[in-house]
Amino acid sequence: MINGSSVHFTYNVNPDMKSLCQGDLLEKTDDLAAVLKDVHPYFLRDDYKCFMVLSQSCDLVRRNGSQCKTPYITLAAVRDYQDFLEKTLVANHYAEKHNGFLLVEEKTKNKVSQLIERVYNNNENDYFFLYKENNLGLSKSLVVYLKVSIALKSRLHYDTCLHAKRLELSDEFKAKLGWLVGNMYSRVGTTDWDSKLTQQMKNKMIEDDVISNCIIGTKEQLKKLKQELNERGDIFSSHQEAMEFVSSIEIKSKYEQVMDLIELVINDTGKKIDPKDKEKLINAIKSRKKIQQLIG
Repeated sequence: MINGSSVHFTYNVNPDMKSLCQGDLLEKTDDLAAVLKDVHPYFLRDDYKCFMVLSQSCDLVRRNGSQCKTPYITLAAVRDYQDFLEKTLVANHYAEKHNGFLLVEEKTKNKVSQLIERVYNNNENDYFFLYKENNLGLSKSLVVYLKVSIALKSRLHYDTCLHAKRLELSDEFKAKLGWLVGNMYSRVGTTDWDSKLTQQMKNKMIEDDVISNCIIGTKEQLKKLKQELNERGDIFSSHQEAMEFVSSIEIKSKYEQVMDLIELVINDTGKKIDPKDKEKLINAIKSRKKIQQLIG
């Protein structure tokens, strides 16, 4: 028996496996796939991992063996979180996909973190986030595409859907889902990460998510990475190797580049100037904080 405290707060540790409920996660079983093949073959695509029930729980109740109230069961498509994140970051121009790697400039990293936080707290319109939970057989985080839905006849396919049920949301997250489905832009108060983690813990979790999916670097570092990838193809066998390569690239700031140029000019043109005087002049220029403020 699973301890409720060890299961993520999004899920019901004691699901009702005899009934369908709003928010149930359905596996794409062979029987469900056979139904989809007949009525919605598009949803047999591999990137649609499973489905979530969007119909209201009260309409799905079967009393005394009778049919449920709703003639149709609405299911939303569910895809991998990593797939969602990649497509969203690229679409919003927060990231660039290059040779299989997701590249993010340092100046854009904060926007990536903010997006991930909104997704985690289910405040990103039109989507519902499901955090991974190994204790319930969910090895990867998923994202429900609320507007990508299909309808199956309950009279014919209720039992097929029920047999495919794998997870059930907790009551408060059923309510959250209901609000999102009823009005995509409304909010309902639910447990979120802020109530479970300290700010430091939450920031670390988001940071880990960013760096596990994206290669972060300056514009110059990412440019060198892309050159390396273009010239040598599959030189990097893993995300970690590519990150280490970017980290190893030392890029001088504009200020450092300007100071190097000034030092070069002084050393090249001041042939008759005493070396000690040259050094004093260079140090005097470098000590002017105003120059650094202007250059940045």
